[in-house]
Amino acid sequence: MNRLDKINRVKMYLLNTFVGREDVINGVLAGIISGEPTLLIGPPGTAKTSIIDTLSRLVSAKYFYYLLTKFTEPEELLGPIDINALKNGEYKNITRGKPPDANIIFLDEVFKASSAIRNTLLDIMLNKRIPNGNSMVNLDILGIYSASNEVTNDEEDMALFDRYPIKIFHNYIEKTLMDSLLIKGIEIMERPENVSPLITIDDLKDLQNDVISRLSKFKNDGHELLNRYTDALLQLEENNVVFSDRRKIKILKIAAAFSILMNSNEITGNDIAMAMRYSIDSEEDMPKIDAAIMESKLENKSELVQKATTIIEETRSLISNTEACIQKNSPYKEVVDNLDLLAIYIRKLQELEADLSGDTNPYHQNVLSKIDSTIEYAKNKYEKLKVM
Repeated sequence: MNRLDKINRVKMYLLNTFVGREDVINGVLAGIISGEPTLLIGPPGTAKTSIIDTLSRLVSAKYFYYLLTKFTEPEELLGPIDINALKNGEYKNITRGKPPDANIIFLDEVFKASSAIRNTLLDIMLNKRIPNGNSMVNLDILGIYSASNEVTNDEEDMALFDRYPIKIFHNYIEKTLMDSLLIKGIEIMERPENVSPLITIDDLKDLQNDVISRLSKFKNDGHELLNRYTDALLQLEENNVVFSDRRKIKILKIAAAFSILMNSNEITGNDIAMAMRYSIDSEEDMPKIDAAIMESKLENKSELVQKATTIIEETRSLISNTEACIQKNSPYKEVVDNLDLLAIYIRKLQELEADLSGDTNPYHQNVLSKIDSTIEYAKNKYEKLKVM
């Protein structure tokens, strides 16, 4: 089995284990394929730690997890001082079992760490190295993951925040998937926790080399696509969404990782669009990102995706409004009109489902999944509301 088949098996395992987390899983896998630091932003209890922990076991990698606080000392990450070396006049750390000895690192509540920890992390994230004694030690890190319950607005955090070219925003599971979440949760508790590795460290290193090869090919052959990407960046800057120069380049590297996840032979506009969506600093910027992608024609079917997203939101709002009308004993005609409109929305979503069916773009697949769950949810609500 080749490495592309193996990473697809890893993806399917994660998708089958974590309900409604397609966007998180795609971002996490893009992080380890590109080798770029990845930040997960969401409230407690949204499977951030579980996803990274499961990924590390699927890779059979050395894994390090740590919950950071303002009291965390650098030695807790770098390892304790080597007393024997100190007796000989050499200042070294014992790194066994610490990040310098790990392949996958997950640092929770990263923005609560002290300035000393952050300064250490900056060099680890940028150069994958640490000082130890009188020399720098290169680290064998495949992926660096961090988590935060909220977006930081502290000026002191900006340098560290920008070091994460992949940012994954997520919240609690949608109510349309609540039943599936509960059933899957029970199934996981019923079975013994026995995760077998599906991909090797060497396979992932080869995929990371593939990323660089695809970037080299893109540099020579992707001039038209590069111009569209430039147009999208300029449109974003006009709307006050500005990526640092470093991140503009990193986005292309992440796009190469997405091209591997999408089983493409080269970087496409879809891949760049995906990478841009995962690099925003705030969820509020997403509509501006989508608009720039559509205007620059980076992504195919972007108009369909935008239409689907709008109808999904309107469908959920309409259901809530209809339930409120029934509770308030609103006129019967108002309820009937809402139900007629709900039936129209269901048909529109079914049409969009057919149009997007078979699309390999992970973002489109995620939207398609939301369409599916919304159709099922809306149908169930329609039948219940109709007899009330």
